[in-house]
Amino acid sequence: MIPFRLALSRAIGLLVGAVLLAVLAGCESKQSPSSYVARVGDQYLQEPDVNRMLKGMGPVPDSTEARQQVIEQWVERSLLLREAERLNLSQDAEVQRLLRERRRNTLVGAMTNRIHENMDQPPTDEEVRTYFERHQDQLTLREPYVRVRHLTTTTIDSARAARKALAAASASVADSVWTRLSRQYGQNPTRSQRLADRFLPESRLFAQLPYVRDELATLQEGETAPVIEANNRFHVLELMRRVPEGAEPQLQWVDAEIRRRLRVRRRKQMYAREVQRLRNRAKADGLIETP
Repeated sequence: MIPFRLALSRAIGLLVGAVLLAVLAGCESKQSPSSYVARVGDQYLQEPDVNRMLKGMGPVPDSTEARQQVIEQWVERSLLLREAERLNLSQDAEVQRLLRERRRNTLVGAMTNRIHENMDQPPTDEEVRTYFERHQDQLTLREPYVRVRHLTTTTIDSARAARKALAAASASVADSVWTRLSRQYGQNPTRSQRLADRFLPESRLFAQLPYVRDELATLQEGETAPVIEANNRFHVLELMRRVPEGAEPQLQWVDAEIRRRLRVRRRKQMYAREVQRLRNRAKADGLIETP
């Protein structure tokens, strides 16, 4: 038999997880809706809630299986929450401590996000160039960087037509052909165009699409992959260029990385300034004492 304190500890963890899921995700309704996916007592899970949770999971290999898992997990948590409420576990001292701690962490996180949201404008082109010139020796490529053309379609015929036109396009007109193809066939033309206009670390591409990622690894510059089926979509992929690890960087290759670093640095500076302002005000009001 499981000792009572161990059982209580597990129940506490489950209770906290269930409460957080309900409070933070907001994916349950106590109103009796006209249609719903699942019900546990007076708790209802509706289709928009399932879609939100699936979207938060990102691309998954089997969306049907993922949907079923989401529903089952919601049912399990709802059952555990009902039992925890029946046992009045919310009055347990340890549960109350954990809930207070979670509330504190949530509010601190929300305040931190508010500070970051108030951050100044994104780094300017001049700031990026200056950083590149001063830190070029620290920006040597640590992995291959690639530039690709990629689009997704819902039908294999569209994917085949796009691939055939792309493979037949000469280098002199490939960019204009790609713009037309991404608009005509692609599910997200803006993303396809943005991706084709920049170099990115190869490891950052297609992390949720292993078949596409593996195909990219086999391509030589200028090659177009066979149509790839993954995540109930059909993918067209061409490797435009691959820059090897250790290469001396060019600004266009590391522009996104520099902007990320500058944003992180600016966020840290703004956070430090705001914390110092709060510290000074608290000291002036006699609200803070430190050794």
